[in-house]
Amino acid sequence: MKVFPALVDQTALNQIIQADFSVPAGLQAQDFLDGLMVNLGSVNSDLREGSLDVLWTWLATGQFEDAQVKLVANQMHDNLLVGLGESQTDSVFLRAFSALILGVIVQLDRERREQGKPSLVDEPQVHAWLETALLLLISEKDLRGHTRDKGWAHCAAHTGDLLGEFASHPLIGRAELERILAALQTRMLEPVESAFIHNEDERLAAVVMAVLQRELVLDAYLEEWLGRFLVYEGEIGWRKAFVQNSANNARLNSKNFLRAVYFFLVFGYKNEPAYTGTPLDQWFKKQLLLILRQIYPNNRYGDGLES
Repeated sequence: MKVFPALVDQTALNQIIQADFSVPAGLQAQDFLDGLMVNLGSVNSDLREGSLDVLWTWLATGQFEDAQVKLVANQMHDNLLVGLGESQTDSVFLRAFSALILGVIVQLDRERREQGKPSLVDEPQVHAWLETALLLLISEKDLRGHTRDKGWAHCAAHTGDLLGEFASHPLIGRAELERILAALQTRMLEPVESAFIHNEDERLAAVVMAVLQRELVLDAYLEEWLGRFLVYEGEIGWRKAFVQNSANNARLNSKNFLRAVYFFLVFGYKNEPAYTGTPLDQWFKKQLLLILRQIYPNNRYGDGLES
């Protein structure tokens, strides 16, 4: 009789990875499923990262039946809420790494739909998962990137990756895309004790690119959205925020986030070309620069920029 392990140890993980992610002889991927999911919350970085790699690869290569994939997706969704609101605790690892796995499943469902194949999940499920992902983005209090003893947490970045998959999904329409942009803005404008220093700004800016590439959000909304970055905490303004620690961290996060969007537009995003000659190139980048000049006191951005 087969043994269904409750946990997958480092030795088993290493053997799977070294065998190019092949399922061990005499066993099935599902035999390791419970252990892999538990390990996503491990405080051991190697165990956590290795389990992520194996589970990700096996999902992407179709090692699980659809019913099993749905069970994984529902568990990953539930994990996003475990310990949400805590800070400096180990619960962040489960939230962060579950977000990545849920993102893989959202991507698989999108690809199926684009190929005309039966979907993995129905529309209400996709929307329910999005709601939780948005809650995770704006409610996460543990914003550590890399920890000294336990490796990567990076929950904000991983949540960005998940939201990028939602932004590309055909069941997500204009209203949801606008809510994603609004949630990103809320995250960036929040006063925090430490600014993002592990490329979270770029991972979250990538979500904006995914939204823009859908070409569903109207220019009027985008212009209003950019304009809201000029208003900080009522009358305080960015110049006063510059000398207040948590407020200045919000300024830094907002500035770096918008700069990342700008450079994606200028140089291209992933395999996409730059937006040269498009309406986005003609006005959106210009608006970005105007905003950046105002949230960066004594800025060095082109003084000759046209009004």
